[in-house]
Amino acid sequence: MARDDGISVLARTPEGGSVSEVKATTLVDAPAHDVWRVIRDYDNYTKTMPYTEESKVLSSEQDGKITVFYCLVNAPLVDKRDFIIRIRDESDWKDGKGFLKTAWTAATEGVPPEKKGVVRVKLNTGYWLMEPREEGKKTFVTYYLYTDPGGSLPKWIADKANKTSVPDVLRAVRKHATAAKK
Repeated sequence: MARDDGISVLARTPEGGSVSEVKATTLVDAPAHDVWRVIRDYDNYTKTMPYTEESKVLSSEQDGKITVFYCLVNAPLVDKRDFIIRIRDESDWKDGKGFLKTAWTAATEGVPPEKKGVVRVKLNTGYWLMEPREEGKKTFVTYYLYTDPGGSLPKWIADKANKTSVPDVLRAVRKHATAAKK
């Protein structure tokens, strides 16, 4: 386990896995709904999430409980990557109690064609979990990601990229969630 900037990161390769799964946690000095707002604002990921060049909701079902989302990522040292994920709201939240959770898997049906010069990420599973702390004034955030960036990246580079990008994303969420308080 590595710790950096109040963020704990745990990485391991699951049995039969090709790359490491990464789980990061941190305490955010903002209510859960402020964190939730940042995470669910998919169309503005180009402004809030690192490396995001394009982001858009492709479809939404069941009053927003299921969302199909497209994202184009331009991270350093590698070719551009894009992914399409099917996101489910798995929250159990009532009167400020419980948890807020969004989980996803790679979308495979009815997705736009691959773009020339962009590597399509086909393994992308994860979740965000927000749990209130200190009477709802703060939020314990868990970010889990199991993804293989695809292309010709060696496993060790893919693992390093995942272990670096996950804390970067958590920092961005923390920054934008706490900005709402100011």
